[in-house]
Amino acid sequence: MPQFEQVEVFSSLIFWSILSFGILFFLLKRYAFPPILEALDEREKKIRSEITEAEKLKLEAESLRAQLKLDMASAHEKAETIVQMASDEAKKIQERTVNETQTKIKQLQKEAEQEIQVSRNKLLGEIRSYTAALTIASTEKLLKKIMDDADKKKLVDESIEDVIRELESCKS
Repeated sequence: MPQFEQVEVFSSLIFWSILSFGILFFLLKRYAFPPILEALDEREKKIRSEITEAEKLKLEAESLRAQLKLDMASAHEKAETIVQMASDEAKKIQERTVNETQTKIKQLQKEAEQEIQVSRNKLLGEIRSYTAALTIASTEKLLKKIMDDADKKKLVDESIEDVIRELESCKS
């Protein structure tokens, strides 16, 4: 190679280049590299601590996620239990309401039957009294035509006593 044949001309230049590079390297190593290396070490430590912190946060997040899943499952179970309890309570209330309604209906039916019986008895009593009065009146008319005054009086007294007994027995 022709450019390296003239090494003698460039030897001083090479010497001074090597010497200046050595001095520059010495100055850099003495004054520039330590702060740079220190900054790099601090940056490396910071990155490592952040990675460690991130891993811890990741583990914590996974733990919280697992806890949240457990809490959600528990909440779902509680919700299902509450819904089941509400359903059971609604069925109980419905059954109780149906039973109460049936009891009220039976009571109203009994009261209506009693009222009907009372009305029937009252009506029968009135019919008896009207029948008795009608019988007395018709018998009286018939007897007026057939009987004499003494027989009439005796028969009227007996009829009045019979009517009075009937009325008393109806009232009891």
